[in-house]
Amino acid sequence: FFMTATISFAIFSTVALYESSTRTENDATSGNGNTRLLRLLSGWANLGNSFVHVLLTIYMLANAKNESEYWVEERKLGGVEGPVGLALLNFLAGMSALKGYGMKFPLGWNSFVAVAGTFVPVVWMRFLEEGLASWPYTIVFVWFAIFFFELTAVTCSVAHMAIFSRESENYSNKSKNKSE
Repeated sequence: FFMTATISFAIFSTVALYESSTRTENDATSGNGNTRLLRLLSGWANLGNSFVHVLLTIYMLANAKNESEYWVEERKLGGVEGPVGLALLNFLAGMSALKGYGMKFPLGWNSFVAVAGTFVPVVWMRFLEEGLASWPYTIVFVWFAIFFFELTAVTCSVAHMAIFSRESENYSNKSKNKSE
């Protein structure tokens, strides 16, 4: 837990420093710095989630012949297709946010992950039945990292949408008032 908290602090601090260092004067005066920071945090969280899923895939492949109880049960759930697919989708959502292509796909994907991750019992059932004590420490770390990245991505993309839609509404109201 503390390792995940330390990594999250380092990531948040670095992205916030980058955002404030590259903020233009227009961003600072228009208030766009907040939405830009949320967009960047969401994007980096999705890329981080993608990276962790790639590491999980490598770890799963490295333990393909491991006959411990954990890995036997893990192989019953399926192969590496799931983590590879999740890595790809998170990569696309992250790049969409970071490159400024739009936040609709990241928002939709991150919201889906938050809902599906909560209600799809594949991981949760093993967690509730076995607990973390029987899991390899590396998997526990990966699980916490994935949870951290997913939570960061969804909260930042939802907050971005809420602030951005409000800023857009205020901007359109100001434009109307000027034209009248």
